[in-house]
Amino acid sequence: MGEVRVSSQDTRVSVRAGDDLVVELPENATTGFRWEVTSLDGLELTGDDHTPAPTVTVGAGGTRVLRLRAEKAGEGRLELVYRRPWEAEGERAGEYALRVTVE
Repeated sequence: MGEVRVSSQDTRVSVRAGDDLVVELPENATTGFRWEVTSLDGLELTGDDHTPAPTVTVGAGGTRVLRLRAEKAGEGRLELVYRRPWEAEGERAGEYALRVTVE
């Protein structure tokens, strides 16, 4: 079992059943914006953390780190929106989708 890392530049990835998939996306929690999972097909979410920026500058962003596990062969999909939780559903600052082929 391995670990496959993807970033905001990736839209498609292939992994083996049992692999862990690590998705790292830029996030600035000081603005209230946060990545929110809206769809998770064929994958299991095993971790959801925020890593602060290495600098201690006020207002500095960080990285949202999602850990997923691909349990069985097939197609999976992860969809996220970048939004403030207190704002209306349709208001968002970004979207991210990743297609996952599990071999």
